[in-house]
Amino acid sequence: MTQLDFPGTARWIPETQEFCIKPLNIPATLQWIMRQDPGKTYTCELKEFRRKRSKNANDYCWVLCEKLAQALHMEKDDVYRDQIKSVGVFKDFHLNEAEEKSFCTAWGMLGTGWVTERVDFSGDMVTVRAYYGSSRYNTKQMARLLDHLIQDCSACGIETITPKEAALLLDDWRESHAQK
Repeated sequence: MTQLDFPGTARWIPETQEFCIKPLNIPATLQWIMRQDPGKTYTCELKEFRRKRSKNANDYCWVLCEKLAQALHMEKDDVYRDQIKSVGVFKDFHLNEAEEKSFCTAWGMLGTGWVTERVDFSGDMVTVRAYYGSSRYNTKQMARLLDHLIQDCSACGIETITPKEAALLLDDWRESHAQK
């Protein structure tokens, strides 16, 4: 898969029935065009660009989880899972009760923060809330997770970085990737 980013200046040309965009990375676009097979049909998914979270922000998330775990006499992974559920990037799935266990097991195998919980049931149908781990978070979602962790740590008397320093961690990825 090739990702081509472009500004919101796309246009439609009615005479030729063409959709035109001006990509931000011309060399990568030209390489993609040169590799195309004229006999194949390609699919393009268009969505708003969101920057991914920085590695530094993720590292700091785990530092805070460890400190909070020590203060609360819990396991670090349990603190992390609780935080994931508190800030919640999730999707609800409506399943047959017989499918619930295998779905929850499979979802949990995707990573530490990929947790599920039953939120409703009716007859033989259940609603399972499936939370995405922070590995899938964009910058905005990661900022919400970090803010929540910092608040919980502060409430327990754990020293944390300032909001300005947290913003710098989140901006780190954005700045390093904007130059590419």
